[in-house]
Amino acid sequence: MNKRRSSSKEKDPVVLSYENFLLHESDVRLLLDDQWLNDSILGFYMEYLNTDVFKNNPKVYFVSPEIVQCIKECNVDDIAVFLDPLVKDKKYSFIFFPLNDQEQLQSVGGTHWSLVVYGTQDKRLFHMDSIWDSNEKQARKLALKLKFYFKDIIDIITPLPTRQQENSFDCGIHLICNAENVAHYVCANLDIRDVDPIDVEDLKNKRSDLVKLIYKLARRKEST
Repeated sequence: MNKRRSSSKEKDPVVLSYENFLLHESDVRLLLDDQWLNDSILGFYMEYLNTDVFKNNPKVYFVSPEIVQCIKECNVDDIAVFLDPLVKDKKYSFIFFPLNDQEQLQSVGGTHWSLVVYGTQDKRLFHMDSIWDSNEKQARKLALKLKFYFKDIIDIITPLPTRQQENSFDCGIHLICNAENVAHYVCANLDIRDVDPIDVEDLKNKRSDLVKLIYKLARRKEST
């Protein structure tokens, strides 16, 4: 066994294996230290919404940020490779796309997260950005790819009123809270345009709630 690789694993052990996602201690520390959230945390939570919170709900589906990045940056001829396995022949009312401003497929990073929601009945793409218009360019770039795939989108981007973040690092927390809030709202058959802003207390507590959730799921997995 490669000693360097073994040492790396020991320094950053896996905290949770959940569906197709592995969360390491370094990922959890992002939540504890008020840092910018990475793809691993966002991807885990999108899968948690699909698998646990909105399980078997035909109205909503949450795409992982890695797939969204591939769609945004890939050639239009390759979009179906990423989306067909997820949404083809499905009848979701709303599909959620966590959007990052990174413009490279070969590297991780970026500086801002926002949320794009495709309303399949409205045939519109709704955008929620916690630093107003910061991700507009990226949202339009993604929108053009989605318009090519879905064909019937009639409006490139429809901004939704969104609570603005009060610091430089909570865009991922806002995305998570916005996605869950909108999903609950539309699953109650309410108009997405009338969605209430996310609760300030929910935002303040979300990091600690996520840490508790991760360790709860880890204990649940160990007991099975």
